[in-house]
Amino acid sequence: MTMIRKIKRQREMLLTPLEAAQLLYLVRATGKIGGCMAEVGVYRGASARLIRVVDGLRPLHLFDTFAGLPPTSESDTQFRLGRFEQGEFACALEEVQQYLGDLSNIHFHPGFFPDTGAALTDERFSFVHLDVDIYESTLGSLEWFYPRMLRGGIIISHDFMTAVGPRKAFTEFFDRLPEPLIELPGNQGMIVKV
Repeated sequence: MTMIRKIKRQREMLLTPLEAAQLLYLVRATGKIGGCMAEVGVYRGASARLIRVVDGLRPLHLFDTFAGLPPTSESDTQFRLGRFEQGEFACALEEVQQYLGDLSNIHFHPGFFPDTGAALTDERFSFVHLDVDIYESTLGSLEWFYPRMLRGGIIISHDFMTAVGPRKAFTEFFDRLPEPLIELPGNQGMIVKV
């Protein structure tokens, strides 16, 4: 927890301490699986730092427009907070690179995902953190990562409990698959690849 407090003092992190701790423990839990780690929706890089500090060995791929959210749809109306807005959560790539510059084995993929994953189609992943906020981005991420997940690998999403888009995408996508959706305390949901 000391690590989480330190990172939250350094940089704005939109995860609560509970959510950050869950992320930390899930990164550790997938450590023996191997493969790569990824985060889609990097914002200012605080959760990426947490992931990298917890596991410095597996490659960490970071995907973001670095220009904020793409256009939203009706599927993205939030329960309590109104709507996400296009351009919200923008942070320049160079600023995030500078913040994470003291860490190694991080690979930046600026632009719209999944287009930016084209060079990684042969990679396999053991841990994926989605913080993309909206339906289309969540669904696109699930469609791209799911077939590339190692058995026992985890996909976790922020905004699962309070935003309509991520929850709808997970529910629709996993309706036809064997993995159960696991709702976590806080605002996260996840699956473990079987």
